[in-house]
Amino acid sequence: MGEEEAATLEGQFYEFSKLFDNKRNGTTITLYRFDYWLRQTKILDDRNVTMTDTGISFNKFDKTELNWDEFLEFLEDLCELKKMDFEKTKETLTNCGLPGQTPVEVPQFRDYFLTYKPKEKAAF
Repeated sequence: MGEEEAATLEGQFYEFSKLFDNKRNGTTITLYRFDYWLRQTKILDDRNVTMTDTGISFNKFDKTELNWDEFLEFLEDLCELKKMDFEKTKETLTNCGLPGQTPVEVPQFRDYFLTYKPKEKAAF
């Protein structure tokens, strides 16, 4: 049996940047793909870290996709914004497994309306 190659953050960046589209070259990552990556690691939990937080940090670059160096700067900014340890976050992102190895539930906004109860009908 051959030994598995150790995961690297740059390797994970490449894999997640190609998520759902194998025709991509893996040199840039979109906000959607990064949010998916964060959901797989359970960092993006809609409580401590939200999609709004990632969007604020991502939009500082005024681009739709970030390259490797911009990604690291973005990640550092997000960690600073949410008071997370940068090195620990990088380690978590590195060791979360390949895309799709862990089921990820991406919330759909219409799910909110399935459970919505008007105030006058809400049971207290």
